[in-house]
Amino acid sequence: MTPLVSPGYGLAVLANLESRGVDPVPVFGPDWVARVRQPGGQIRLTLDEWLTLLRRATEASGDAAFVVKLAGHIRGRHLGMLGFLLMSCESLAEAALILQRYERLHDNFNAAEFHVEGQRFSLTWRPLVEQPPMELVLLSMSLWAHHGRWLSERPDLVADVRFAFPRPASGEVVEALQQAFGGEVLFDQPLHQMHGETSLLMSPVAQRNREVHASLRLQADSELSRLLGEELGFLTHLEWVLAQGLAQGRVTLQQTAEAVNLAPRTLQARLEAQGLSFREVLDRVRHRMAEHHLGNMGLPLATVAARLGFADQSAFQHAFKRWSGQSPGEFRRRLTGN
Repeated sequence: MTPLVSPGYGLAVLANLESRGVDPVPVFGPDWVARVRQPGGQIRLTLDEWLTLLRRATEASGDAAFVVKLAGHIRGRHLGMLGFLLMSCESLAEAALILQRYERLHDNFNAAEFHVEGQRFSLTWRPLVEQPPMELVLLSMSLWAHHGRWLSERPDLVADVRFAFPRPASGEVVEALQQAFGGEVLFDQPLHQMHGETSLLMSPVAQRNREVHASLRLQADSELSRLLGEELGFLTHLEWVLAQGLAQGRVTLQQTAEAVNLAPRTLQARLEAQGLSFREVLDRVRHRMAEHHLGNMGLPLATVAARLGFADQSAFQHAFKRWSGQSPGEFRRRLTGN
């Protein structure tokens, strides 16, 4: 796949530089600026272009925390249809579900995974590219915190955050993150996750509009269906089918092929064309679901193993060690900080 991002992000960068008194034309060149500002916003930026934009902007601004602070200046219009969908939601809980379902409309290098457990919720940043640059994670997750406050018009909202990468060398970046989230900021964690009190999710969205939201959902579903015709969309859909199949105990090649309306040989051929096998995709889904289930500390390992279709707990532990280099118990201890 070619990782792509909406040009709306590019527009936000240009506007932010200008607000700092920096002319973006000498920084990026007139042709590049003209391309980002092209009417209609149909040309998406590649991941390399997006990273180049962020890094040059950071250098031009002289602010090491530019990426984190940029998140506070991005609004719904910069996110295109996804942004307007979020703005019309009834509550932050619905907004989190919309983000999880429709983030593909904005970019395809990460996926949001929303989960509620008792009095706490989590929003996990799942990379869809290998070794995602730190800037992508910092911007996306800082944007979640800022958008929660902006959508609900509640500047008092506080969340905790975990990052899987080491503590940044720049103290400015760490300070900006503490200001962005307001809660505990941890590094060297198993996952990129934002956490908070479930009660915050009940906060109403200030511009909520049920009729507008319903209309936008129809448009978003149509656009998402179109994107699912692309190869990344095929894999995304296949992984969703496998996740559902695991819950129902139906994840053989034959059963999965039937669920996606393909012959088993055709399914294998489509995966082989992308350098993948059915077993590799199933392993990827199991790994992601395993991390999700292990976050529920009250769920016994034997139950997690059964939910993932393993014959016994030992087989699950062996597989998890192969996926992550650590045992399920070690993963849980890192989650709790013990």
